[in-house]
Amino acid sequence: DRSAARTGRAFARLAGAALAALLFLALAPAAEAQFGKNKIQYRDFDWKLYSSPHFTFFYYESEADQLEKVASLAESAYDRLTREFDHQIQDPIPMIFYLTHSAFEQNNIILNFIPEGVGAFATPVRNRMVLPIDLPDGELFALILHELTHIFQYDILYAGKVGRGVGGGAPQWFMEGMASYMAKDESTSDKMYLRDAVVNDSIPSILQRGTSGFLAYRFGHAAFDFIEERWGKEGFRDFLFEFRNTFGGRADRAVERSFRIDPEDFDLDFRRWLRKKYLPQLVETGEPSDFGRPFRDDKGEIQQVLSPAASPSGDLVAALAVTRGDLDIVLYDTRTRRPIANLTKGYTGEYEYLGAQFLTIGARMGRDISFSADGNYVAAFAKRERGRSLMIFDVLERKLVKTIEMEVEQQMNPAFSPDGRTVAFSGNRAGRFDIYTVDLETREVTNVTDDETYDGAPVFSPDGASIVFTSVIGENDGHLFRVDLANRSQRYRLTEGNWTDKDAIYSSNGTWLVFTSDRTGIDNIYAMELATGRTLQLTNAVTGCLMPTVLKRQGEIDQVVYAGFWRGGFDLYLVDIDKPVADATIAIPPAEPTVAQPLEQFEPDIRVTLDEANRSQYRGFKLFVEDAGASVGVTDDQTLLGYTYLSLSDYLGDRRLVINFSSVSSFSNFDVAYFDLSHRWTWSVQAFDRRDFYVLGGISGSPLDREERQQAIQQTGAQGSFIYPFSLYHRVSAGAGYIFQKADLFTGQVVPDENGNPVPEIQNFEDEYPYVTAALVGDSAVFTQHGPVSGRRWRLDAVYAFDQDAGGALYTQYELEMRQYLAVSQRSNLALRLYTGYAGGNEVLPLYFGGLDDLRGVDFRSMVGDRVFYTNIEYRFPLIDVLATPLVSFRGVRGRVFLDVGGAWFDVYGQDFDFWNSEDGRLQDAVSSYGFGVTINLMGIDLNWDFAQLWDFKDSLDDSFGTQFWIGTRF
Repeated sequence: DRSAARTGRAFARLAGAALAALLFLALAPAAEAQFGKNKIQYRDFDWKLYSSPHFTFFYYESEADQLEKVASLAESAYDRLTREFDHQIQDPIPMIFYLTHSAFEQNNIILNFIPEGVGAFATPVRNRMVLPIDLPDGELFALILHELTHIFQYDILYAGKVGRGVGGGAPQWFMEGMASYMAKDESTSDKMYLRDAVVNDSIPSILQRGTSGFLAYRFGHAAFDFIEERWGKEGFRDFLFEFRNTFGGRADRAVERSFRIDPEDFDLDFRRWLRKKYLPQLVETGEPSDFGRPFRDDKGEIQQVLSPAASPSGDLVAALAVTRGDLDIVLYDTRTRRPIANLTKGYTGEYEYLGAQFLTIGARMGRDISFSADGNYVAAFAKRERGRSLMIFDVLERKLVKTIEMEVEQQMNPAFSPDGRTVAFSGNRAGRFDIYTVDLETREVTNVTDDETYDGAPVFSPDGASIVFTSVIGENDGHLFRVDLANRSQRYRLTEGNWTDKDAIYSSNGTWLVFTSDRTGIDNIYAMELATGRTLQLTNAVTGCLMPTVLKRQGEIDQVVYAGFWRGGFDLYLVDIDKPVADATIAIPPAEPTVAQPLEQFEPDIRVTLDEANRSQYRGFKLFVEDAGASVGVTDDQTLLGYTYLSLSDYLGDRRLVINFSSVSSFSNFDVAYFDLSHRWTWSVQAFDRRDFYVLGGISGSPLDREERQQAIQQTGAQGSFIYPFSLYHRVSAGAGYIFQKADLFTGQVVPDENGNPVPEIQNFEDEYPYVTAALVGDSAVFTQHGPVSGRRWRLDAVYAFDQDAGGALYTQYELEMRQYLAVSQRSNLALRLYTGYAGGNEVLPLYFGGLDDLRGVDFRSMVGDRVFYTNIEYRFPLIDVLATPLVSFRGVRGRVFLDVGGAWFDVYGQDFDFWNSEDGRLQDAVSSYGFGVTINLMGIDLNWDFAQLWDFKDSLDDSFGTQFWIGTRF
């Protein structure tokens, strides 16, 4: 009849609107997908270009005064590497540089979030180098050498062919180790990890088993040092070019061909070389506990602890500690050397994470927290939105009481003044890394130093009249200096030498400075008497001791608490200041300031003079292929899913064209979308041709099998959209489009077939209509390698289609999904989800769900209605960390137990829905299942097995558990 036909046409029209909204989500970048935090462009970069003999530099106006320095460092690095590799790169190398790391984190070349610990990166696509420049000049030169080595690797190994580079599979130790070896960029703290692994017999077989993560840099660098020492520079180059000719990135075969040595023997010789180099140092020195009494954690909840800060009384030490996988500020009783309180326990939405060197940010100098003079507050910097903010925590209340944002970037090393009114810190403003103070009441920021020298790690003198800090000078040495606050233009040098002195702290009476120094090649703790320059060495560990703080002892000698590295982690140790292991040199500090003599600066090999004719404006309209890929998936009823994509972008990743081909069973889809990500608000236009299906379930008495119940929908159309992020956690999106549609749809009627059995009436419809979509999204979930473990995610979606015949709303659809994650232990958690959907308007389009981890135990997309809901309660826990077989290793084998409840009904057809039957004490129309499951991660893909049984909260409805297998990520 006419009513049924109109209902079918409306179904066809609005199916397209809903699926177009899903298309918008599917094509969006990671930060704009269904959930996910927002990667925000906090500033608009007006990009310009400058061409030098071997580079094309991408820079913006506020860093233009740094261009000459960067160009000089880059050309010097190219000159060095082209001679080392005996190779020339034919095309200019794009170098995209940012004034600060916080600006670098906003780049769109990598769409995912960039951790603060990532210093820079290079990509084989167009041989781009991307880096921040907020480093001392010597370190910046080493960073450029490192990333430029990758460009030489791409050009030599892959001849500029992206596909060959992606498929070559060079091991991480080879790529990163060579880059570190060529750049000679290992710091003292970097070498600490290598020494620790050697003396604790944790040397990997890099050819046979490989190594990854940070240790891939360290052991890779050492491997190339070993190759050079044994086979010379020619041997290194032979190995590189043999590797180029080896199929599949097999370093073991390249070693055999280059050095005529078996991979097993290479690993053994490399191990022997490392042990011969470092084991004698252990005999001459010791481990951190040989020089101090360790702090202990009887509960075993703390994995690492460092950056200690003593309270004024000396009774407490605050430190940054990894507790049950979280980074927190923990208080220790210094008499018992045990933890007594956690100031930052649990989830917080006030900040992302605390700034902690070696853990969340790169290692530089100084401590990362500070105690106030009255002992009531602890200061720390934390990552928050566009950068770092100063956080003040109340020790007694154990809560955050003040947050101070400022224009200075990359702030580190907070230090309370003796009167508690200001905090000194280091940070970057306008390209200079200086010492600053901030007034805690007025929030006014004032320069203490203001010059080209890289300054850090400030500490107030006990009388508050001066500040001692470290300045990086020359090639990369760090010396202690003092500035009197009454005359900030003059600085006094306190130490000198071809090493780095850092982490200074005053003794309680102000007559000694305790600090970290690598004057022996290893970071250890020293104390210097200020009046005479007499210096004592307090520790002599083979790995490293750093970040000292001084404990005041009433009527006793001061004690020093320091962080020591051993067996892959940091712990705290306590030593008396009057128990040195050796006397060091005596040097009387100069009475005259050093301002009259300019501090030594790093000098590159080549000085570039800028030519204005080589400047131009970046246009950014030319796109090139950046990425391509394909994936497959399987639902729990063995429906096959396929996905293929091609991504094009400009040099900066701000403008992107994404082409997608996908399929669900035999239904294929094509989508093409253009995105502009160059501003805080992003926009896109899309065109699509999609085919999809839903499953008509619940037809009483129907004998149809699943295949016969799949109904097809085809939509062709276009949509324009925008997204605006309010913050890291919340955003709004909206879009409008037009759809042409064909569909085979249920009319709402049940008719008899030729045998008299009731079957749904299906009709073919064609229609077209405009629509609008909108969504609000919140996401504060905290992830580990196993998925979300705490926080929440929510999304509210709306679709409105216009009725071109009757006017008004042809169809409206609202969907709300909420997810909550609760940590139970360090490795287990509860996952909760609630979804509800409503369809209304002049005509009604059904919603559908079922299968996967929506409602287990029912067929995929078999729950259909215009009113739908489901909820999940799931407890997730580890089973096996690594399941190794002769052919492949499975990682992250995790288990779960679950309870699912859901329901769907057609209110438009007058269908009643009763959730509960109170007389029988069971579910009435709702559907529920319970069960257990296992997930195995294979090469980054989650393989899921669920064993579910339907029940009505009273009786099981199946004889046994049904088995479902599917591929994909759990909610």
